[in-house]
Amino acid sequence: MSVTEGEIMNYSDAYKQIMKSRGYTQRELAAVIGIAQGSLSCSLKDGNPTLSTAGKYLQPLGYKLALVPVGSRLPDGSHVLDC
Repeated sequence: MSVTEGEIMNYSDAYKQIMKSRGYTQRELAAVIGIAQGSLSCSLKDGNPTLSTAGKYLQPLGYKLALVPVGSRLPDGSHVLDC
C-alpha cells in the first residue's frame, strides 16, 4: 500500500480499529497508558489530539507516528490519517 492508495481514515476511527485488533477495551488501554478512561474517550471523541498525545496513546498498541512522502510504500497494517 502506498500513501496515496490506502484508505484514508480519521484518527478516532483508525485508533478504535487498532485498539480492537489488539484486543483492548478503552478501560484496559487507558490503564496501560496510565490515564483515566474518560481522558481516552474524550480524546477519541475530539479526534484531534496533539502529536505528543497521539504518540503516547499509540505506543502501547505497537504503533508510532511517521511522516512519509506521498507515494511511499507502507507496510501492511499501516493507517493513513486525514489531517
